[in-house]
Amino acid sequence: MANFIVNTGFEINCGFLVSSDSIRSGIVQTNQILSDLPSTLYKSIDYKTTSAMIGSVFCDSLTSFIDAIVNPIEKGHPDLIPPKAATCSEEQLRNYPEGLEIKCTVGNIKTSANLRAGQTRIEMLTGITWQAHHREVSELLGLVWDFVEDGHSFNFPTITGAFYSNELCTDDWGEISGTTGRNTKVTGMGISGKKKMGNGWVVLIDNQEYVSAYSRFLRFSIT
Repeated sequence: MANFIVNTGFEINCGFLVSSDSIRSGIVQTNQILSDLPSTLYKSIDYKTTSAMIGSVFCDSLTSFIDAIVNPIEKGHPDLIPPKAATCSEEQLRNYPEGLEIKCTVGNIKTSANLRAGQTRIEMLTGITWQAHHREVSELLGLVWDFVEDGHSFNFPTITGAFYSNELCTDDWGEISGTTGRNTKVTGMGISGKKKMGNGWVVLIDNQEYVSAYSRFLRFSIT
């Protein structure tokens, strides 16, 4: 299993306490769960679905280490909420005032790359972009993952970094696409937002190739 570099000074209170150690523990548990699943699963689903699955597993794993629950409704916001919110109505849980929103990305790669599930992407990475359905996301824990090389015949998905900011604003998100037809509305984080996320790094895989790439794309330094 991967080792991690941790920002020991990180701790937030978003209706419950979240520390860098709890996030690291959630990542380790999630990565173990992901490696226990059959490789054929990852070969049969796309990266968007894999990202959604990783985010869901991490949310559930993180609640083992903090005093929070997973938002019980499908389109609830944020993803994790205080236990006291369990009795709230569906309408209230769609935009609960406390909690932690979590988004996951595998990053962008060169258009010429022809990679398949299980193939490491870090050498082909051209950027990191988290997406949202609206531009009002102001607080975010962003995860990054890859099929990390581990010497086995198949490289399983592994969370490789966690970043946080509670200072995002609408200008940190791009214009919303997919506003016509049946496409899902989505906005990508802009350069200013990425810099805020980078400055709030929480956990990084202890691998210089990843640290170097992430610090370059998100414009931060851990030294």
